[in-house]
Amino acid sequence: MTANTVFFITGVSGTGKSTIGERVASELGLVFEEGDSYHPAASVEKMSAGIPLEDADRWDWLTRLNKIAKDHLANDQSAIISCSALKASYRAILCEGLSKELTGRQAEEKKIPLAKSVQSNVRFIYLHGSSDTIGQRLKQRQHFFVGDDMLKSQFSTLEVPNKDEAFFVDVSQSVDEVVEICKTFISSVIDAT
Repeated sequence: MTANTVFFITGVSGTGKSTIGERVASELGLVFEEGDSYHPAASVEKMSAGIPLEDADRWDWLTRLNKIAKDHLANDQSAIISCSALKASYRAILCEGLSKELTGRQAEEKKIPLAKSVQSNVRFIYLHGSSDTIGQRLKQRQHFFVGDDMLKSQFSTLEVPNKDEAFFVDVSQSVDEVVEICKTFISSVIDAT
């Protein structure tokens, strides 16, 4: 693997972004960044209290993740970053300045699908499942972002990417199956560039 690409593993809370991202990165020898660990303290406090974040709470966090992605590419590293990336505008911020052709915002303004605008520098992997499946998963683990209201808020905020903007993976499968699907996709992207 020699090409440099940042893969954002996205989806609502409970889809397994961190678990999948960490395993895939480890098995492929890539860097993994836990996006949630970069939330400012005020946002962590809100989420811990079960208060959903608003757009204003997310901008600095998304900009920071964008900088982390840029740093990995500048350091000649491929990386996997977990991030909910619930809205198209959030995904545009994550991509800002990472494309040799168009930035995320320019692509959005020109109505060009994000995946085509960023070419080989950035890819989104969208982990998805029904609210019932994800709700059951959340009940089986301890996490400071978890709660029925938080999950409802995430699903109501979610703007599902188009199929040409992200690689879709159904999380109703086992973790091992999801990991293998993600590994195959990531390897194919890196090997093709």
